[in-house]
Amino acid sequence: MAILSSLTLIRTLSLAHLIAAYYFLVAPRVVADNNIIFMLGESMQMQHPTSLDESSDASAFIAVLLAFISVTDLAATLPTATINPGDGEHATREYWLANVPIRLTFLFALTGYVYLFKEGGMLGVPEGLVESIVGPGDNLQNSLVFSFGFLEIAAWFWIFTNLRDERREAVAKRVQQMKSEEDSL
Repeated sequence: MAILSSLTLIRTLSLAHLIAAYYFLVAPRVVADNNIIFMLGESMQMQHPTSLDESSDASAFIAVLLAFISVTDLAATLPTATINPGDGEHATREYWLANVPIRLTFLFALTGYVYLFKEGGMLGVPEGLVESIVGPGDNLQNSLVFSFGFLEIAAWFWIFTNLRDERREAVAKRVQQMKSEEDSL
């Protein structure tokens, strides 16, 4: 049994997204200058974002997207009302078990792209040739995007393992319940 349930972790992550959305709207530099982002960026030799000194159209759009994702995730953590009391939790768990691997795949691809294709990276442009070759995803290759992807992967993987444990426990409980009903007949 986990200390925190998967739904509690999802709600906590959603609230963190709401807080980040607020800061992207009001003061995006607070997010860009965060110690975690700086440390992860420096350890991976990533460039730091320079366009987040003050609020802009792009940072406001990021805030809206984060708030939208947060609210929809919070709504999806509510158990659905069904006739059988345990079915709502089952439906919610199955929804997240289908959703989380897709998120993890996307985040892993994004984070891998940012790291592998950075300037001087394994598949990126060698250092010094950046001015002559500009790709469409070059603006993604910074410490903020990498840190977001890395921390999201860690959080969603923790949620995924909790979801699988909860499903295993629910199946074992259901099997035990069916076995006791069969014995009572």
